[in-house]
Amino acid sequence: MFEKLIIRWNRLSEGRVVIESYFICLLLPFVFYIIPSWLSVSGGKIHRDGLVDYSMGLAAIFLVPILETIFIFVPVLEVCRYFKVSLAWSILGFALFFELLHTQRDFLGHLLLYPSMISMTLLYMSMRKKSFLHALVFTIAVHEFYNFTVVMGSPSTYDKFFY
Repeated sequence: MFEKLIIRWNRLSEGRVVIESYFICLLLPFVFYIIPSWLSVSGGKIHRDGLVDYSMGLAAIFLVPILETIFIFVPVLEVCRYFKVSLAWSILGFALFFELLHTQRDFLGHLLLYPSMISMTLLYMSMRKKSFLHALVFTIAVHEFYNFTVVMGSPSTYDKFFY
C-alpha cells in the first residue's frame, strides 16, 4: 500500500503531492477537532476564558516544523534508510514514535493524529526518492500548512471573537 502511494506521488507534480498530503494529514483533525470546536462555540460555550498565548501558535506554525523535521525526521528516517528497514516498518514505527513525542495529547488525540503522522512520514519517504532537499522542504511545508490550519482553524485561538 505505501509503495503504491510513493510511486504515485513520484509521478505527480510537486504541487499536487503537497496538496494531497496536506488534505490527508488534515482530514481526521478537521472532522473530529475543528468542526466540533466551532459547533461548541456556536452553541454558546465559552472557550479558554479569554486567555490566548499567540506566541505559542506562531512558534507551532513557523518554528516547530522546521526543528522537528531537521532534528527528528531526518536522523531517524535516514538511519532507517541506511539500515534498509522495510518501508512499512519505517513509516508505521516512526509515525508512532513521532506521535508519542507530542505528550500534550490524550489517548484519543494520539489515535486521531496517528494517520496524520503516517501521511507526513510517507511524504518524507516519497520525496526522499527524489532528493534529500525535496524530503526536507516538502515535509516542513506540509507540517507548517497543517499547523497553521489547526491553530488558526480553532476558535480557541481567538480570545474575544465570540464575546
